[in-house]
Amino acid sequence: MQRADKNPQRAVGWGATENRRGISNPALSFFPVVSLRVPSMSAIRMIPSQLLRTAGVRTKLPVMSRAISFSSAALKFKHWEAPDRPKINPEDMPTNPGPNPDPSNIGVNAVLNLRPESMDKHTTSIFAEFSLEGKTAVVTGGNRGLGLEMALAFVEAGAHVYVIDRAPEPCEDFKKVAKHCHQLDRQIEFITADVTNAEEMNEAMQYIEKESSTGTVDVCVANAGIMQSYPAMDYPVDEFRKVMEVNTIGVFITAQAAARVMRGNPNVTGSIILTASMSGTVVNRDQSWVAYNTSKSAVLQLGRNLAAEWGPYNIRVNTLSPGYFRTSLVASQLDADPGMLKRWSDANPMNRIGLPHELRGVVVWLASNASSFCNGSDIIVSGGHTIW
Repeated sequence: MQRADKNPQRAVGWGATENRRGISNPALSFFPVVSLRVPSMSAIRMIPSQLLRTAGVRTKLPVMSRAISFSSAALKFKHWEAPDRPKINPEDMPTNPGPNPDPSNIGVNAVLNLRPESMDKHTTSIFAEFSLEGKTAVVTGGNRGLGLEMALAFVEAGAHVYVIDRAPEPCEDFKKVAKHCHQLDRQIEFITADVTNAEEMNEAMQYIEKESSTGTVDVCVANAGIMQSYPAMDYPVDEFRKVMEVNTIGVFITAQAAARVMRGNPNVTGSIILTASMSGTVVNRDQSWVAYNTSKSAVLQLGRNLAAEWGPYNIRVNTLSPGYFRTSLVASQLDADPGMLKRWSDANPMNRIGLPHELRGVVVWLASNASSFCNGSDIIVSGGHTIW
C-alpha cells in the first residue's frame, strides 16, 4: 500500500449559493466535504484548508500533519441525520418475502398489519417503500450532470452517498450540491477512482463498506461514461476501444465490485442500476455516435445477464436509459447549434427535451424497496422519443 503525498491537502465543498435549479438561497451555508483519492490504491489526499480561511470560513476539521493510507482507518466520517425528518422504523420496511411468504404479509394485509405508531401523516407505508433512510448509495460519474442529480436525489431520500469520479477534485457543481446537503444535515462524499481499473474500484467499494454507517453498499449506480463523435468510416479504432472500455467494461467493473460487497452481507437487498441510454435502443438521427450507441446497447444486455446471475443473491440489476436531457454539457452543444434543440424537440411527442431533475423520481424508485420486484428491466426516460 502506497502512502499519499507528503503534503496532504483538505477537500472541501463550496460555491455559489444557488440551489440545483439556479435559485439563490442565502441560507445555504458552507459544508466541508471529505475527498478520497484512489490513484493506483494510493491513499487519501485532501484539498488545502487555507482555501477555507481565504474565503473566511471556519472549519472544525483538524489539520492533517501526515498522510493517511487506505488501510489505516484513522479517518472517520460523520453520518448526518436531518433533525426534522420523520423517522421510519426499520422493521416496517418491506423485505424480500421469499418463495413462500406469509399471506398476512402480502399486499393490503401487509399495510394493515403495520404498527399503528408507524402510521402517521408523514410516514405511511408507501412513503417508507421509497425511502433510502439508513442505506449507503454509490454513484460513479457523479461529479456533475445526471450522475450528480442522482446522487442528490439519494441524499434527499435519506441515503449516505459516495460519489466516485476520475476527476482529482470535486467540480463547482458538486460543491454547490454539498452545501445543499449541509442544509439537510446530510453528507455526500467524493472519491477519486478510475472505473476501468478493477483494483481501484474494488478498493473503493471495500473502503465504503468499512467506513459507511451501514457497513455495506445497498445501492450502486454505474453511471460513468464518455461520448465521442466520428463518422463510422473515419472512426479511429483506438478511440472506439476507449469508449467501449469506459462505457461497457467500466460499468461491468463497477457492478462487479459493488455486487461482491453486497453478496458478502446476507441482510442486504441490493439494487444495482446501470446507466444505458435510449441510444442503446434507437439510432440518434444526424449524430455520428456509433461507438457510444454500441457501448450502451451492450450495457442493456449486460444488465439482463447480471440480473439473471445475481437475482438469487437478492441483488437486483436494472438499466436506466435517459433520452435527451438539458445537462450543462448538452446546453453547451445547444448553444453551438441553436437548431439542434428544435430538431430534438420536434422529434419528441412532448415537444421538448428533459430537465435533469426529471430523472430523480425514477432513479430513487429503482434504488428503493418500491421496485423490489423489478429486475432485469430497462427503464427508458425519454419523453416518448423512442416510440416513433
